[in-house]
Amino acid sequence: MSRPDAPTSADVVPQAPAISPTQLRWLMGGLMVGMFLSSIEQSVVATALPTIAGELGSANQIAWVVSIYLLTSTIVTPLYGKMSDLFGRRIVYQTSISIFLIGSVLCAIAPSMVLLVAARAVQGIGGGGLMSLAFVIVGDVVSPRQRGRWIGLFTAIFTVSAVSGPLIGGLLVDGPGWRWVFWSVVPIGLIALAVTNRGLRLPFATRAPRIDWLGIVLLIVGSTALILIPIWGGDTFAWASAPMVVTMVIALVATVAFVVQELRAPEPVIPMRLFADRTSAAIFVMGFLLMGSLLAVTTFLPLFLQVSTGASATRSGLMLTPQSIGISAVAAASGWLVTRTGRYKWALVLGPLLSTAALVWLTTIDPETGFVELAPILLLFGTGLGLIFPNLTLTIQNASPFADLGIATSTSNFFRSMGGAFGAAMGGAILASRLDRELIERLGTERVEALGGASELIRTPELVRELDTELEVAAVEAVAESVVAIIWRSTPIMLVIAALALLVREAALRTSSAIGGEDDSSARPASPAATDEA
Repeated sequence: MSRPDAPTSADVVPQAPAISPTQLRWLMGGLMVGMFLSSIEQSVVATALPTIAGELGSANQIAWVVSIYLLTSTIVTPLYGKMSDLFGRRIVYQTSISIFLIGSVLCAIAPSMVLLVAARAVQGIGGGGLMSLAFVIVGDVVSPRQRGRWIGLFTAIFTVSAVSGPLIGGLLVDGPGWRWVFWSVVPIGLIALAVTNRGLRLPFATRAPRIDWLGIVLLIVGSTALILIPIWGGDTFAWASAPMVVTMVIALVATVAFVVQELRAPEPVIPMRLFADRTSAAIFVMGFLLMGSLLAVTTFLPLFLQVSTGASATRSGLMLTPQSIGISAVAAASGWLVTRTGRYKWALVLGPLLSTAALVWLTTIDPETGFVELAPILLLFGTGLGLIFPNLTLTIQNASPFADLGIATSTSNFFRSMGGAFGAAMGGAILASRLDRELIERLGTERVEALGGASELIRTPELVRELDTELEVAAVEAVAESVVAIIWRSTPIMLVIAALALLVREAALRTSSAIGGEDDSSARPASPAATDEA
């Protein structure tokens, strides 16, 4: 018996005509601009945070400038996928760009930190659709067999933007001022709107929209509570405090209620049938663990480089570029190879194994480590990641029926974002506890307490370099040991990811797409094909 929410044979529609090569070029150009816009914003803003705090004050709220964007963009990710499945890609994607631009303008004119945080929340609501829908739309117009090279290229663009972000942010802050960090994205966003207005006129299959409002509310409440747990825990509130207990209870109750609601909703926000498929479930967990492990390490490597090796902020960024080079080059190369061979499971298994080897090698870093020693380690790490990232997206799209393409892709991105939030927070918790322990071993409990603990002794790399020799050596060694501890805890997670990859069923890559092609049309949803022309 078929599941009540699964597409049936009655959902077959006539095949839509393939888009022209000219339209495909316009479309991909617009999507690449949108992805660049989304991925560069976080790294650019991070560079400007100290200056923003100095002008607007309320330095205690500065972390929320980053956290609130992460929170809102993560929550809305699956909603964008579902809405695009119901109403078409063009209107939903352009809505996300418009909301992002409105949020950017509000950030640029924000007169206070509170209003800046609120504006960043709006910006995050828009940004949540830019990246996830880009991969969804690629899945619409390019068959899985040909999709590898495109996804590899998009991954490379994401990586390049992440590397160039701090440099661009520094130039803007030192030049016209921090507000231009937000003003500068406006013309780029308008270009993305114009290009997608021409290229994103796609035929799509419609079905009567029955919006699961209760499911949406439960998803927002549960996701917000889940993300706040690692953000607040051990920092804003003690883990056993009343606010944390209440947050955990809300997260648990809302999540359980959401699952129950989705099992009975006629048009669920996230169909539970996605989790019944072994391949899809494995990809969701792999994405969560991968981003958790990755951000736990990469968030604190710059701290090691700047405090323990004495590198400047600019030099530490340059020292991390081999990782980005590895991701970009290998993502593009593996995409080409997958397109040529039609095989992809090997990359999902080999990538985590290479990354595991790199993390074990990375545990050898110490205050004497320089660029020459670090570069091959990070290049190997990036090579592993370059094999994993594009093929996670390719696998979930190839395993999903066309009717679920949007929600399956965005749900995968949702789990990655959740994993990143948890990974960065857990890495911070490990760092905080380990720093105090390492300092106490070197300086003694009474002296560390008199100095104000690690939070006062290691506030910035500049202050560490101003300490007397004994304290500086203790701080440098403590940071090195603490970051290595984070790396060790992330290493077995990569092995788990490799084991999960073995659960993936390597199905033959489809040679059709949702728009054009002839295969797998039985998976397509109901009603005559409409068009995004309107």
